[in-house]
Order: sequence, then structure tokens, then C-alpha cells
Amino acid sequence: MVNYEKLNFESADDFFNYFFQTLLETNWAYDYFVDWKKVKDNVRRYVKEISLLNALTKVDAKDRETELRDIFIKYPETIKVIPLIIAIREESIPILEVGEKAMYKVFDFSLRSLNEREASDLVGFCKNVGLMGLFSEINDLYAYLLGVEVGLDSNARKNRSGEIFQNLVRLLLERKLGEMQDVKIKSEDPNVKTMRNKKADFVIYKKGNPRVVIECNFYSGTGSKPIETANAYIDFQRKIREKELHFIWITDGRGWNGMKKTIIQSSKEIDFLMNYTIASEKLVQLLPALL
Repeated sequence: MVNYEKLNFESADDFFNYFFQTLLETNWAYDYFVDWKKVKDNVRRYVKEISLLNALTKVDAKDRETELRDIFIKYPETIKVIPLIIAIREESIPILEVGEKAMYKVFDFSLRSLNEREASDLVGFCKNVGLMGLFSEINDLYAYLLGVEVGLDSNARKNRSGEIFQNLVRLLLERKLGEMQDVKIKSEDPNVKTMRNKKADFVIYKKGNPRVVIECNFYSGTGSKPIETANAYIDFQRKIREKELHFIWITDGRGWNGMKKTIIQSSKEIDFLMNYTIASEKLVQLLPALL
């Protein structure tokens, strides 16, 4: 059962009332939305090739396929930009062609040189996915690709959300433990593995020996992932007791308001469960007793 007494709560009900009342609404920081350095770097690496393809915006639509085929043959390095224009990272793209029977045709965008047939095939691909019409709608391929990269980068927000909360906890630990003697905090310690052989988010060492393992995560919504994580940490808590180590699970986010049963059930097995607010208020008193 969660050790509410060591966390200075009068009862389990008192603890959970405070836990749910103080969940963070969001962990979005300003750097959550777009990793601008990555976006710009991804486009700048192809600035020469983009400039060559930009010529298509100045060509009459009726001449564009011929012009593109000539560019592919003279400057085959330009073909690696084509998948990026349609927001694809892969260099080899299989296409399903349905006729009397389903068949796949693979287009290779990693070629170092092209003959007439290969160039014509890739031009056909560009035509069929709508790229030829795109060059009538845009004035600058570079600016267009910046927008594409911003869209692709949005897929990384889920990872950034976890990283932001982990950094928030790291700063908290450094602030709270910074003046303690013979204490060291290791981030993503390879010597301690949690669920699925994952490196522990934080391990606190006392005089060179591991004493406390801390895992942290943030959930904005409900779903199977938080439930899976909670069950995995229950198992991890049992294993870590055998090694005479302590486990602290710092988890937050409004998603837990929709999964109260899960977090309350987990507390029956996990000794030290807290959100960020509780951690910021209680760690200073708790950790010396665990170390």
C-alpha cells in the first residue's frame, strides 16, 4: 500500500484527494510544439536539390513532365527529395496497382543514376500522386518543405511530452538533492532496468550504491498505455524489493482523472506513488529516510 504516512498524509483517502486535486493540466512547454532546429536542418541538407526542382514552378504545365525527367537524369540526387514532398521518410515506396489482380510496384528513390526508363517511371509516380499539379500551386519548394517538416515533426510531440516531464522531474531532483552529501543522481541508468528492459529514468546513489529508482511519466488522456504501465510497475516494485531498493513512481496529467480506479489499485502494491506537486513538496523529507 502507498506509504501515505511517510508522505505526511493522515490517510489513504487524504492522499488520493490531494493527488487528484493537484494533477497538472498540461506539461506543454514552449518547445513542445515544434523542434525548429530539426525542421530546418532536415530541409537545409537538400537545399541544392530543392533549388533544382524549384525550376518546375516556372515551367508551363504541359512541359513539366519532360523537364522533370531531364532533371532526374542530369541531377539524380534530386530524386531523394520526392518522398519528402509527400511527407514520406522511406527511400523505397511500394505502390499497390489493382487490375485483374493486385500487384505491387516499387519505386526506388535511392538511385545514384537513372536511365530514360527509370526516370520516366519516377515521373509517372510524381504525376500519379499529384506532384505535377503541386508545382502550379506553390512558388517556393523550400518554404513548402518547411511546412511538411513541421507536420512530420508533430508526430514526435508524444515523445517530447515525456521528455519535457522527465526534464521537469530531473530539475526537481537536482534542486532538492543538490546539497546532500555523497548523493548522486543518474539519468537513464543502464545498470538498472525496469519494464521491457528499459533503462530506469533516474537512480539515486548514496556513497556509490544504488538506493532509489524513480520512474516518471505524464498522461494527458486515458487509454491502455497508462494501465499497462501501472501493471508493469507493480511487477517492478515486487522485484526491486528483493534487491533492497526503493521505488518511486512520479506520474501526472489530467488523464488520471479518467482512470482513478487504475491508480488507486496500483497504490495497493507500489510504496511511493506521487504526482509532481506531491514530489516537489515531500521529496526533501522522504529521500533521506530511504537513502
